[in-house]
Amino acid sequence: MAPGNAPTLSYHAQQFRVRIELTRAMALSSALPPSDLVQRAKAKLESVQKEGKISGFEIYDDKLRQSWAALRNADGAPSNLTVSFTLAAGSPDLPWLKIENAGSQKPGIFISTTGSFDVKSIPREWVRAHVLRIAKQAGHSGALFLPHLQSAVMRLYAGEGLNKFHVASMASIPAIPLEGKVFTVMANKSRSEVVVFIGDIESLQAEAALTHLATVIKTTVEKMAASGSPPMKILKDEMIACVKSAATGPERVKVNMPLAVLAAIPVAPPAPMIVKAQVKKYLSMQISPDRMSAAIQQFDMNLYKDPSFKITKDFLIEQCQLSSVRFGVEDSLVAAIEDAANKRANLNGMVVAQGKPAVKGANPYLHLVYKDAPEQRSDTAVVNLRDAQQRTVVRKGQFVAEARFKQNAEIGSDVVGHPVLPEIGETLAVTVGEGIQQREPGKFYAMFDGLPKFEENTLTIAKTIVLEGDVNLKSGNVYFDGPVEIKGNIDVGSVVRVRGPLTVHGSIIGGVVLSQEPIEVMGSIVTGENGRVFSKTQIKADFIENSRIECDGTLIVNKSLVNSQVKVSKVIQSLAPDGFIGGGNILCGGIVHSANIGFAKGARTYLKVGANFKAMVRIEIRQKRLASLVAAQERYKLEFRELAGKRDNQLTAKHKVQKESLKTKMSSVKPLIDSATQSLEKAKSLLTYNQSAIIAASNVFAANCTIEISGAGVVIEADSIAAAVAAKKRRDTHLVTYDEIKHEVEKQLAGAPKTEAPAKSDPKKAG
Repeated sequence: MAPGNAPTLSYHAQQFRVRIELTRAMALSSALPPSDLVQRAKAKLESVQKEGKISGFEIYDDKLRQSWAALRNADGAPSNLTVSFTLAAGSPDLPWLKIENAGSQKPGIFISTTGSFDVKSIPREWVRAHVLRIAKQAGHSGALFLPHLQSAVMRLYAGEGLNKFHVASMASIPAIPLEGKVFTVMANKSRSEVVVFIGDIESLQAEAALTHLATVIKTTVEKMAASGSPPMKILKDEMIACVKSAATGPERVKVNMPLAVLAAIPVAPPAPMIVKAQVKKYLSMQISPDRMSAAIQQFDMNLYKDPSFKITKDFLIEQCQLSSVRFGVEDSLVAAIEDAANKRANLNGMVVAQGKPAVKGANPYLHLVYKDAPEQRSDTAVVNLRDAQQRTVVRKGQFVAEARFKQNAEIGSDVVGHPVLPEIGETLAVTVGEGIQQREPGKFYAMFDGLPKFEENTLTIAKTIVLEGDVNLKSGNVYFDGPVEIKGNIDVGSVVRVRGPLTVHGSIIGGVVLSQEPIEVMGSIVTGENGRVFSKTQIKADFIENSRIECDGTLIVNKSLVNSQVKVSKVIQSLAPDGFIGGGNILCGGIVHSANIGFAKGARTYLKVGANFKAMVRIEIRQKRLASLVAAQERYKLEFRELAGKRDNQLTAKHKVQKESLKTKMSSVKPLIDSATQSLEKAKSLLTYNQSAIIAASNVFAANCTIEISGAGVVIEADSIAAAVAAKKRRDTHLVTYDEIKHEVEKQLAGAPKTEAPAKSDPKKAG
């Protein structure tokens, strides 16, 4: 796989999900998906698990393999065809939810609720991930029928308790023959559910098709009601959201098709209200003055004469609630009371509930919050994993550090359910240094971008960043407004965007590096097609190969510039006595100078020198835009001709919709082409030329070059020793000897910024 052309992973912090985005171009590059994808997703969720946010997670590697294979086999699909889906998901422990294997007689699982939960604090994604994970632990193998799981989730969030609610195994669901239909609706009277099976996701994206689907479902629900089914709720919004999501998921390449979507469920009955008058009071409770315990008082021994009188935990909780005791009925207390009751002993004075004392914090320390996962702007924010891994640099206003306790403070509770606040623990003395603001006690924030340092109880932010190792997936991307020094390499897929000077002691390998100030690389630059290096002022490197380089200033290499796409405003120079500039496309507004230019054998070198740098870039952008529009117009025409050649009885409803759509596209693309053509011509009219431009080779200037200097084409008939091409003709020719123009070359180079080569890299230090 080409550097940078790798699947994108992103992490959703609230849902604890790692999502992946794949393209057909990625899938075509190898038979199997990259082996590190699963490891990267696993590493992320393992770190979240270590933080105590989740109790476990699942990796859906089967879906990854199926989607990868489907993209490879999607013949005729464009290379930029994209699918995205959840690759891994975790969840906290949900103890109020019980999952059991339903067994071979009824393949699937049973879901039961053993307590209540706060619907506002538990996202539905947690419940789904928890069920899928625990189902495997319960011994269920294979996929579950997701509409049944969705039904369970919808019922839970409607306030309905579940008692062995059955979620069937996917393997037990009979195949639904669609026979070319876009969808079919199936009603299950025994479960009072309606499920739609979709065979053509693309056709169902149109609003008219969705409206038709909703009408069919409504009719189905009305028929079920007429046959005696309970009142039902149509899940229109949830169903449409699922259909829309599938348009960008694996379903668009026929994975997991037909797609089954839950469309209607029974209306949840109102929860029964507990009226105190319905509960008989057998026991009275005496609450201690500090409300930290409750004991039985005035126990009537005659209760033992009633054979229905039994002591259980539920009975004691009920009796406590009648006396306003809401907290602290523990199993050990219940066991003691049950034992005494079995012996027909007097229960007076027996403690039935105990409060939980508060615990004050101990052993304070400063926790560097910025090293954790970054703050989310909202609960639903999605971050790129490389950005999430960046825990070195902080931004202005970012939460940097917090005074914490190794033994955390804990809020207690009295028996009537009121919180008991802990005493204030010992404080940590932190001196606030430069760049730090303490907005509230024990919480410290950054006043500007930089690198936090905590030394001798003083917290500061340095305005210059020094990164000791490589910039990669582990370290995360780097964004900074000041100077940055990187002791290692910038690896494939990484992004470094800075405003100050950038020094790289290693190499740039496939990364994207952008700076407003000079970039100095002690090693090499090899960005590949997907990386690039940009500077507003100057780029220096030991050598550059197979890279995309852009500099609104000067480009200097110690050894060679080979097979690269280069756009430079002023000077391109190779300093070594045997240096090379050759291969690729070189765009320069001023002077190109090297010992050797071009290759006598091998790749051709395309040199366009002496034109206004920014104007040339604008022209190139507009040429690409125009070419893209013309290609789209030709594609639309070809597709329309294919449909126009069909007889009426060969055209399906989908074909007719496509035909009308192509007419609209063809009519709309023509004015865009006209506008792009005018824009290109205007850009060309603004192009100016530099009559001082020079391409100079002090050793060999190869003939294997295509040269345009200040708008004029120049041909070198044979390899030339110590030759140059000048914008200003001499003796009616642009081709001159190097000695003849040497003084002018030196004068122009002397006027450029300092051109010392970067210090040679030390492999040991760079690593």
